Amino acid sequence: MSSLSISDEQIIEMLFSRDEQALTHTDNKYGRLCRRVANNITGDEDEAEACVNNSYFQLWNAIPPARPKSLKAYLCGIVRNIAVKVLRERISYNEKHTSLSELADLFVGEKGIEEQLDGNILGTYVNEFLASIDKTNRRVFILRYYYNTPVHNIAIALKIKDSTVGTKLYRTREELKRFLIDKGYKL
Repeated sequence: MSSLSISDEQIIEMLFSRDEQALTHTDNKYGRLCRRVANNITGDEDEAEACVNNSYFQLWNAIPPARPKSLKAYLCGIVRNIAVKVLRERISYNEKHTSLSELADLFVGEKGIEEQLDGNILGTYVNEFLASIDKTNRRVFILRYYYNTPVHNIAIALKIKDSTVGTKLYRTREELKRFLIDKGYKL
């Protein structure tokens, strides 16, 4: 059976039965995506490869007991978290110029940005906000701020101008700010 034709549910079942072929199938199916996510964050192919390998180790240790509804989203989340940790270890916060700095103005308050971004309430509000906006703006926002995709790459993927992506990001950040204020979230 080709790794691309095997379902996520089958891979998860293989992980539950501790079949190491699950990792091979996972890599064949999602390895390229995971490498791209990690590389977008770290900017280094070797570090991205290490992040992906570490993510497979974490996936192996997490399933069981975890049974994710979406293996793709679960794995990308693991890769993203590892890549962000690698990036933080590699450079100081003063040198860090990632897309989160674009959102920093929204979330600076009594707590630090990382504390607030990790908050359950904020996560709920952001998810609610994303569900309320149109599909294209939601896709641009997620590609930029979750997957840390460069603006130019988003423009290519969506077949729009770089400036259009920038405008959409700016307007969506402003809408998110108003949304959070309306919800009573302290900015």
